[in-house]
Amino acid sequence: MDVQGLGKQEAKSLKAKDAICRAAISCLVEFGYAETSITRVAERASLSKGALQHHFPTKEELIAAVVETLLARPLARAHTVRPESGRADTEIIAARLRSGWTDFVNTGSYRALLEILVAARTDGGLRNRIDPILQTWNRAHDAQTRESYEAASGEDDDVELLMVMHRALLRGLVVQDRYVSDPSFNARVVERWISIVAPMLRPRRR
Repeated sequence: MDVQGLGKQEAKSLKAKDAICRAAISCLVEFGYAETSITRVAERASLSKGALQHHFPTKEELIAAVVETLLARPLARAHTVRPESGRADTEIIAARLRSGWTDFVNTGSYRALLEILVAARTDGGLRNRIDPILQTWNRAHDAQTRESYEAASGEDDDVELLMVMHRALLRGLVVQDRYVSDPSFNARVVERWISIVAPMLRPRRR
């Protein structure tokens, strides 16, 4: 969180919001969505309930801020892929696809996001609050993907389709983890998937 150039009060407010969001993420991972209350998050953030609600009056407002925080990380991660000396295009793409699993999806933070997504299926108020955030993120991510990659097939639509398939597979593996006892299984699935998809993509030359 960059607070340079902000006034003292504004910087203090941003730091407080960041601490609250981090506390909410921690609660979501540990307790799930239903048990993540304003009171519980306030306790974890070492704040009074009133202080927390000064920044986020309702649970929906807090969760919307958490979603924005969680989704900002992969977009800010400089998704642009450039050719690298001594590395084949397939190796570059494979490394980027792999990082989507290791650095973003296979994390506690992503499991917090998944808790929210599952809850939004039946919670209409939550769904209406976060759907615009998710759709804006998806459009930005798709645009970033098109700027970064091109398809070996020469079809621009293939880039978007392949990356949607990639994200869907990684999301599904978080759930699949409950069905298997071998902790290395998901990593093997990811590597096999990458071996299929990486040759279909290449860095877009500028």
